[in-house]
Amino acid sequence: MGSCCVSDRLDHEVQKELDAHKRQLSKDHKLLLLGAGSSGKSTFFKQLCQIHGNGFQLQDIEQARQNVYDCVIDQMKQLIEQCTDHINDEEKGYELTGDAIEASAKLGGNQVPRGGVLITEDIKQMIKILWDHPAIKLTFETRTNLGVVDSAPHFFEDIDRIAHPDYEPTEDDILLVRIQTTGMRTAHFLVDNNRFTLVDVGGQRNERSKWIHQFSVVDAVLFVASLSCYDQNLFEEDEVNAMHESVRLFQVVIANRYFRNTSMILFLNKADLFDIKIRTKPIKSCFPLYEGPNDGSDDDKEQALKYITEVFQSVGDDNVACRRQIYTHITTATDSENVQKVFHDVQHAVVVAALQRNGIM
Repeated sequence: MGSCCVSDRLDHEVQKELDAHKRQLSKDHKLLLLGAGSSGKSTFFKQLCQIHGNGFQLQDIEQARQNVYDCVIDQMKQLIEQCTDHINDEEKGYELTGDAIEASAKLGGNQVPRGGVLITEDIKQMIKILWDHPAIKLTFETRTNLGVVDSAPHFFEDIDRIAHPDYEPTEDDILLVRIQTTGMRTAHFLVDNNRFTLVDVGGQRNERSKWIHQFSVVDAVLFVASLSCYDQNLFEEDEVNAMHESVRLFQVVIANRYFRNTSMILFLNKADLFDIKIRTKPIKSCFPLYEGPNDGSDDDKEQALKYITEVFQSVGDDNVACRRQIYTHITTATDSENVQKVFHDVQHAVVVAALQRNGIM
């Protein structure tokens, strides 16, 4: 009789430990942040670190200063190169004139390295001259390659502040500066007594092989796709449409066997830029089967957004084995309020899934 009681007590203690372990597991969540290059996923990473972490630290600001200098110079060099490529086109307006000719020769050549330099007074003046020139503005407006990023004007138009000897990067500067993610970055933060580990990996093609190491132990995939890239091509492969690549990549992620039981959350990002672009650039060039208004109207914007959403969501239905619910959010990663609201919804979905997975609800 006594041995039976001891056995029952041991069983009870073991069960208590198992239940405690399950509760602990239900509060620890690993999130994998994926997406093609220039989708804005690294901006999401920085926003979440700012909102739920310890904010931007001194080392972030120090690193951001040089990142901004490098980005400003590299982006203007790319605009010069693209502008020069257009000179022999039939289209008019790409010819540099006056002081811009000398500025493009100096800044576009080897006299100014692409990285590791300060924005001197001379470099500042060259950037101001070039950004003020109609040919460079036209090159930016008609860019078809992701090499020139959407946030470039933020820095060009504020070059006096950035070139000042006492320049300190603002939160917007840190969020908007485009630095290619190589390898993996990890952040940890606590939200409502739930611990989240967020892993951001490079989105360029040569970085994607590193994702495999994160597949088997992740609670949710946050896949970021740019809404505004439908008329642009990849930086790595200029003949490949950037949105087609993003859809293809999402299809690969959805079909991956490691993600069969993983929450799949889709962020259709850069909604603010999409709202502007759709007014003058219809999506039919990217999606010939689109039958919406195609006239830049509000109705066209809504129909185009709905169509793109359906394109991404439909890839989850292509394979019956991987069919599952895709939680979709329309986002603007540069808007902290939007990111905070969206992540609240994500947090709820991830926590509920964890509780169900561990048999707690």
